[in-house]
Amino acid sequence: MRTLYVRKDSLSAKGATVVRDEDHRSIYLLIGRWGRRPDTLSLYQISGTLLAELRQTNLGLLPQFDIYYHNQKVGRIAKRFGFFNEFIYITNLRWIVVGNFLTGHYKIYHGTKTIMTADADDDQMHITCSQKSYEPVCLCIAATLDHWANRRTKFKLPGQAWHVSFNVPNDMHGNRAWHYADKSVEESGLRAEHK
Repeated sequence: MRTLYVRKDSLSAKGATVVRDEDHRSIYLLIGRWGRRPDTLSLYQISGTLLAELRQTNLGLLPQFDIYYHNQKVGRIAKRFGFFNEFIYITNLRWIVVGNFLTGHYKIYHGTKTIMTADADDDQMHITCSQKSYEPVCLCIAATLDHWANRRTKFKLPGQAWHVSFNVPNDMHGNRAWHYADKSVEESGLRAEHK
């Protein structure tokens, strides 16, 4: 069992993402894009061998992705209504994903056996799989969940909501009275009020 590390913001981004191990060695390369029906997300060994793919099969509010491992379809992950009730079922593999997808803390189970554990800190995801052979599929699933969570939370996290303040300094007029609730903006606003 080894832990893999991925930059948190890069999993759901378009382009290439490098997956590293504990010794900071590059292990996998995740390449692809999201949003259109034939789009794919591919996971390669760093040597260039294709290991796993996610192929988007439909669009809309409830997108679905087929999961391929060594060019064989092994499962399907689909967004469902109530996605953020912290439960997803992956068909054919019979895996259940349970946890908090918004914060990046979740586990994948097959029955009572833990397949994968994902934890996140400020800038990295820590992904631990019970078997090395599960890593490619689990990384594809983690990328999908991160993509769905990031799309949903762009403007909806409580710490990133729009606020209005009627106690603004005299030099702020009109739309500038609205500010994005970022700590640096709040701190600069507080300093300006205390002057």
